[in-house]
Amino acid sequence: MRTFVIASLVACLAAATSSSARADCYDSDCRDARARAWERPRFEGAFGLLAGGYSVGSVGGAAIGMHLDGGLRAGKLALLGEYDFLSHGQSAYEYEAPIRGVMHRLGANLRYSIAAFGGRDVPIRGDFWLEGGVGNQLVQWHGGGELSRRDLAFGAGGQMTVRVGRDKPSFIGFYYAFRGLVARDPAKNDDAPPTCAGPCDMATGPSPWDMGAFFNFGVVFSR
Repeated sequence: MRTFVIASLVACLAAATSSSARADCYDSDCRDARARAWERPRFEGAFGLLAGGYSVGSVGGAAIGMHLDGGLRAGKLALLGEYDFLSHGQSAYEYEAPIRGVMHRLGANLRYSIAAFGGRDVPIRGDFWLEGGVGNQLVQWHGGGELSRRDLAFGAGGQMTVRVGRDKPSFIGFYYAFRGLVARDPAKNDDAPPTCAGPCDMATGPSPWDMGAFFNFGVVFSR
């Protein structure tokens, strides 16, 4: 992962240096034009990897897969559609006959940059953002059976983006993020009797929610 991030940063810096030498200028009008370029509506897309943990009812374990997203960015706001593909389930080291499957997920997220730096005097901008959204999961078990359910998504991350060109600029960079998913456990109901699953001084009903937590990183591009 460290090699991936370093290689992406070197490539972005090389592109920015080459483009700036050819096309940029440094008076106040040019600085204003560069600043406005970051605010104009544009398409933004990303390709990355997901790694973390995911559960469906009593079946939980490590999960790894890929992430694609794309949509409209305008200044600090971005509205993105996404597709996730995950391989997940129980570990073969812990279970004699592990239950495993794959998940396809389609979703929509609203992302907001809570802090941004650069982009005016240099062709590089960094953003720290929060996001939230909704989606639908389709879980397919290798042994047979499917489960479809809706979920909520949330996340926090950052990205470094390089502007390439002046008049009709393109943008390329890399991002890293923590992402979470919350979906209703299909095996739980609100009428379950209170229990103590561990040491406790008050019995409660079992949680009706499944959780997923992932580290997400990859390449981002826009135009």
